[in-house]
Amino acid sequence: MGVSRMMNNLRQRDFFWLAPIIILLFGLLPMPYGYYTLSRFIVCFCAAIFAYKLNAEKNILVSWLFILIAIIYNPIIPIHLYDKGLWVAINIPTIILFFLKKNKV
Repeated sequence: MGVSRMMNNLRQRDFFWLAPIIILLFGLLPMPYGYYTLSRFIVCFCAAIFAYKLNAEKNILVSWLFILIAIIYNPIIPIHLYDKGLWVAINIPTIILFFLKKNKV
């Protein structure tokens, strides 16, 4: 019953901050390459939505941070860093930024 109530309280817009956080947290673990490709699509898409919304609110600096995140995680022309530690160092601030700006979408 507690989970059902929690699911009912989630709004559709919560997807745009919650999905990338969950995806990136799981991405800290060793996962197959396909998982990371899927995570690029989700994080890039959600970051683009955040950038658009923040730009509309005239929050230009943070909007540019989300544009940078969308570029880093883009699945079309992927950036390969070849180092899991470096990706972890990028994922953690990305998770924090999505969480801090969750009310902006």
